[in-house]
Amino acid sequence: MQWFRDEFAKSNIISGALAIVIWGVICYLAVVQSPIPDLLTAAGMAVISFFLGAKQGVRSGYTEALHDIDREQGSR
Repeated sequence: MQWFRDEFAKSNIISGALAIVIWGVICYLAVVQSPIPDLLTAAGMAVISFFLGAKQGVRSGYTEALHDIDREQGSR
């Protein structure tokens, strides 16, 4: 349960659920050959961009921390 709280606090659960719902609707509309509103496509792209951008921020912070550790160990 702690994992869920941590991921929810980072908005991973919310953005993941939104991405699944929005892209599920887009896929459904494509299968039934209904027109897909531009707003829905833009919303799907925004959610995916946020989700991947949040992951990139975590990765760059991790890399920066590793560089800091290397610099500290090199100066000893």
